[in-house]
Amino acid sequence: MDEALLKVESEQLPNAVVLRAEGEVDSYTADLLRAKLTEAFGVGLPVVLDLSDVEFFASIGLSALVEFHQRGEDSGIPLRLVSPRGSVLRALKATTLNETLDLYLDLDAALHG
Repeated sequence: MDEALLKVESEQLPNAVVLRAEGEVDSYTADLLRAKLTEAFGVGLPVVLDLSDVEFFASIGLSALVEFHQRGEDSGIPLRLVSPRGSVLRALKATTLNETLDLYLDLDAALHG
C-alpha cells in the first residue's frame, strides 16, 4: 500500500546520490523514505532529495528530514533538498526548518551545492 502512495527513485552520480520522490509522505510511506535515505547515506556521497513531485508532506516527513540532516552533519555527508513547494514548503516554513536545511531551486544547484 505505501509504495503506491510514494515512489522514490535513486540514481548514483559521480558527485552525489540523487533521490527523486513522487507522491505523498505520511505515516504509511515514511518508512520507505527513511529506507531510501539510509541506503543513499551508505554510499558516502552528498545526498540530494528532489521533493518537487511530492504532493503531500506530513510531520513524520519533517522528522525524517531532521533525522537525516543531523546524520549528515555528524558524518560530513550533506543532505540537500531540491524544489520543495506546496505542502512541503509550507511545512518547512511553519517549523522554520527552511532556515536549517539546505534548500535548492533545482537539481543543478543542489549538485553543485
